[in-house]
Amino acid sequence: MSYTFGESDSRKLGTMKPKSEPLWRVNDTKAMKSGQRGTIYWVGKSMIGEDGQKTGECEKGASYQGEWKDNKKNGYGVQVFPNGQKYEGQWAGGMRNGEGTLWVPVGKAQKLRKLYVGGWKDDKRHGRGTCFFKDGQFFQGDWTAGKMHGQGTLRSSNGDLYIGEWHDGLRSGQGTLNKANGDSYEGYWLNDKREGSGSYFYAESGKVFVGEWANDLPKAGVYTQANPNPEQATVVPTTSVLPTVKLAFPSEVLEGALAAVRNARKSFRAQNTPLFRLFADDELEALAKAFESVQLSDGLVRPAELQGLCSHLGSEVPMPRLLQLLLQVGVSATEEGPGVNLEQFLRVVALLLDDEAAANPSGYSEVDATIQPSDYYWDEDETGMTS
Repeated sequence: MSYTFGESDSRKLGTMKPKSEPLWRVNDTKAMKSGQRGTIYWVGKSMIGEDGQKTGECEKGASYQGEWKDNKKNGYGVQVFPNGQKYEGQWAGGMRNGEGTLWVPVGKAQKLRKLYVGGWKDDKRHGRGTCFFKDGQFFQGDWTAGKMHGQGTLRSSNGDLYIGEWHDGLRSGQGTLNKANGDSYEGYWLNDKREGSGSYFYAESGKVFVGEWANDLPKAGVYTQANPNPEQATVVPTTSVLPTVKLAFPSEVLEGALAAVRNARKSFRAQNTPLFRLFADDELEALAKAFESVQLSDGLVRPAELQGLCSHLGSEVPMPRLLQLLLQVGVSATEEGPGVNLEQFLRVVALLLDDEAAANPSGYSEVDATIQPSDYYWDEDETGMTS
């Protein structure tokens, strides 16, 4: 049976109303912010009393004036937060991204003080930036995920100046500290303390210490009179004459003292030295691929498989020795487990490389020749100075 579409049907269709959007969807579309907008205010939440009832007062609100995209702050804008802080700069996806400046209120008058100027990523300080701390300190340098990380300069309120490397907000790596009293330290740091090889110049006495440091203290090295520096305006004083100490084997005594310090601090440094200090990026990538080739579904590698992986890398490690290395990196394990993650594996490799370097002063290593440990990495803790 067939049906012919006629004129009467056409008239009926012409009188039908087009389907309209629901009212809530129309209003929601109107509320979507995009492009340049005037100032938008958020009313603060009502304050609740101890009886659970509203007190009639409200918390401080917030405001934003600037650009939007898809109902999110995007582009350039100025935000005033409920706590009185003010941010002016770039936004993306509703968060601070790009270059911007953050002010904070201080004192009873709540006068705004500049706190940070620089890069941002996902609402956190990121990239190059300068931070002016409350106590008068200021830092200028690299930031990652809200922390000082990379190269940077910190000037303290007392006049001390640190220039060097940072890791997770702490001085870690190579750096120089010039103190306000003229003293100067140049060497390695770990977790905000002097750790490893370094030299310290004592301005008042004109003496200099060169050697190993552990937990911010000099442990083993050479203490002697500093040589005059023609490029330095201040004359190096000679306050006393150090007596000559004659040893039958001075080099052996010094090396033994340095080795004792390094051994005592090996476990601490093995667990805390940043990985980027131990391996180059290409070395980390190669080791990560080797680890992934034997890891289990839980992302870990059992000690037995780890032993085979070390053998594949060119280092035959007896199981008792491997378990000892794992203990040094903070893993108490047996042959069956528990498993080892990638970071722990990398730290074990660094320990193996260090052991091979000590056993082969010529520098030859059976482990992949492209993997070289940091010259600084291990050092220890028993006092033993020579002069």
